[in-house]
Order: sequence, then structure tokens, then C-alpha cells
Amino acid sequence: MSAAARLVRDYLTGLPAGCTPERVCADSPLAGDIYGSEFLTRPVFLGHEESRRAGARLSRLYDLLLTLPDRFHGGDLRAFTAALGWPAVRTGAALRADGRPRVLPRSARADLYRERDGFRLLELNGGSPLGGWDIALLNHALLREPYIASFAAEHGLRFTDGTEVLLDLWEESFPDFDRSANPVVALVEWPGSYASMEPHLRRMAALLAPHGIDAVPCHLGEVEYRADGVHVAGRRVDLVHRWFVINDVADTEDVALLAPLSRAADRGLVSLFTPLENEVYGSKAALALLSDTRNRSLFDAGELEVIDGLLPWTRLVRDEKTEVAGERVDLVRFALAHREDLVLKASSSHSGLDVLAGWRTSAGEWSAQVRAAVGGPSILQRRVRPVPEEFPAPGGGPTEPGVLTWGVFLAGHGYGGAYLRGTPEVDSGVISSGKGGRLGTMFLFDDTDDEADR
Repeated sequence: MSAAARLVRDYLTGLPAGCTPERVCADSPLAGDIYGSEFLTRPVFLGHEESRRAGARLSRLYDLLLTLPDRFHGGDLRAFTAALGWPAVRTGAALRADGRPRVLPRSARADLYRERDGFRLLELNGGSPLGGWDIALLNHALLREPYIASFAAEHGLRFTDGTEVLLDLWEESFPDFDRSANPVVALVEWPGSYASMEPHLRRMAALLAPHGIDAVPCHLGEVEYRADGVHVAGRRVDLVHRWFVINDVADTEDVALLAPLSRAADRGLVSLFTPLENEVYGSKAALALLSDTRNRSLFDAGELEVIDGLLPWTRLVRDEKTEVAGERVDLVRFALAHREDLVLKASSSHSGLDVLAGWRTSAGEWSAQVRAAVGGPSILQRRVRPVPEEFPAPGGGPTEPGVLTWGVFLAGHGYGGAYLRGTPEVDSGVISSGKGGRLGTMFLFDDTDDEADR
């Protein structure tokens, strides 16, 4: 039994009647808006050393993603985005006019399932518009439950503060950013999304204020560009934290709205966390390039170990031959014959959108969707079967199995915290707030002895 499993067993064994952490969480600031109002019925535990290893592996995989334009297209970013299936309008919005790559902040969140032999990567969301920076509010809420507080003290549990991680990332990414100088930071959404995101952005602003950050929630249409820099609400901005995503850019009018901000950042008038270019490397199509056996000669043994250790079988949906378990097969025919073992995903979507689980789809619908996806910006991915964990039933009932999506942050070159979604539907195709997913958080424990026994 692993150290984490023993900790869960001890937690459940000592759990007193009437202890319902989900009710405490429902009174936390995170209830509602982007997170929904359903919460896991206990905290999740991860060893500190295991979190360190996971962060290091994700960092190495991210390094590989950053090299793909060079490996496949001689450094031509436009050719690379075209190969990923990006529309020209989005490529124009994300890249410099001269095509030169930017120096990008190392910010991403990996969505992982945990199989019996370790974590498997479902997708990697690159950039800054990531849910979960404020998840420590849930840890604080859980620690108001006396049993959890005493259990945490007994076992030396601790957690990562995502606000501190974010501040460290800003300072690491921009040498001129000085949090002690009371900088002004604009938390910028897309105009059409601002109304729904405003409560979340205001909560982020409140979390940043004790650190000396004057954070201003706004949308891109409210940003002003002057000779001395970028302004919002009459204040000159030191840093823009981008909350909108590449999919918000749909036409030339959207590009025109975005262009002044990109130009100001490229001229050094404001720090931009992060440029849309970051999202190039968060495309699921990029993961398909890493997974495709035809490309293995481009990577050395150490790189292949990282790829094989994290990625499930993933392919762009094309009418062509591919390799599965050492056998050459017709990709479309294989997909139609193995519906129960595959997932169809849009390559640039997020938040669990545009995901079709074959085992939850009729044969006719699956066939129609796979055939329609051929040649487009979609991927097929091997079904990952997460190992269920035990959770108390809501309201304090008997335990029931549940599965988790682990949202693990890559901050710089290592682990930057995590937030979780869970569901009692162990065969769920996707776990998200829009599909009944329960929000949860994690505590780290000392697994040094467990690591020494390996």
C-alpha cells in the first residue's frame, strides 16, 4: 500500500460522524462563478517528493514542446501553427508580424489522470488564463473543520499557495517587476466573457492586495494605449495578466482589438503575462506530434522516456496509416473499431469542452464525428482509466469510489500546486464543473521514507 493510500485509510478510519468538509467548502469564496458549487467530500493527499518528480517531468515535457517548431519546421512558427490546424486569423493574433519567437513565461497547467503505474497527461494548458491560482482558499476553508485541522497537524500536512506561485512567476518572467514597489496589474478578460469572469477576477485582486499589488479587473476594450505605456482606469499598468484565450479571437475585428496590447508588450511598454503565443504549445495537436511513432527519430533516449512515461497514445485525426502497439493500421478504421478505448478531442479547446468519449457514445454518432474530424484540428487519444479512490458519500454517508482529474501547475521548472476535479462516475469521459465535477484541493505530506524504500 502506498503512503498516500495509507494516509487516506487513516483519514477515513478516524473520520467522525457529522464531519462534512463539502459543507465548509460550500461556504468558501470559491463557491459559484467559474468553479460551480459542488465539492469533494475529503481533501486529497500527495507526497512532497512525488509532487517534485511530477513537476520535473512536466517541465521536461514542456521543454520538448518548445522545441517542436525547430524540430519540424526549422523554427518557422507560422508553419508550425498551420500544421497544428490553427486558423490564419489566430496565428496572426498570436505571433509577431516578423515571425520571430518571443521569450515566453513558463506557465502551464497539466490535466492528468492517475493510472496504476503513474500519472498520464490528458492535456497541457499553456499560458496564464488558468483556473486554480486561488485554490488555497479551499485549503483554508478545510482547515476550519476541527478534524481536518487536527489530522493535518498530526501528519505535518501543508499546501501550496497559488497566489505566491503566481507572484514568483511574474518576478521570474519579468526582471523589472518588483512586487515591493506596489505595481499596478491589469487582470484583463475578453469583453464578451468579462461579465461572467468579473467575480473571479475581483477575488484574485483581493488575494493580491495584501502582497502590495494594485490589481485592476477589466476587459480588453477598457485598456488605453498612450505614449508612456498602457493605462486602465486612469492608472499606468506595469503588468497585464491575460485571462482570455486564443479561441476568443475569431475574426479580423478581434485581431484589431488585441494588436495594440501585443505591440505595447513587444516594445517593452508593459509586461504581458502571457502572450497568446504561449497557447501554441498547449495545443493537443502538439502532444500528437510527440506521441506519433513516425517522429521518434527526432528525440533522444531520455526525451523518449519522458514522452512514453507521460503521454497516452495520441494522434491527429487523418486518413492515413499509423502505428498501434507495433502494428501498422488504418487510423480511421482503427478508431471506428475501438470506440470503447478512445476519446475524440478538439485540439485547441479547454475546460472539458469538445470532448467525445467513445464508450459513452453510440456507434453511429462516433462514426459520424470521427469521419467529420478527419483532416481538421482534432485528435484521437487512448482512453486513460484512472484508479478510483475512496470518498465519503455527500452528507457523511458510506464511502464510494471516485475518480480525479489532477490539475497540476508547472511554474518555472517545477511543481507549482494543483487543484482537482472529481466525480463518482468512474467511467466519466470528462470531469468538469459543467458536467457535475466536484472541486477539490490537495495537501502535501512528507513521503521521504516511502521514497527511500523504492
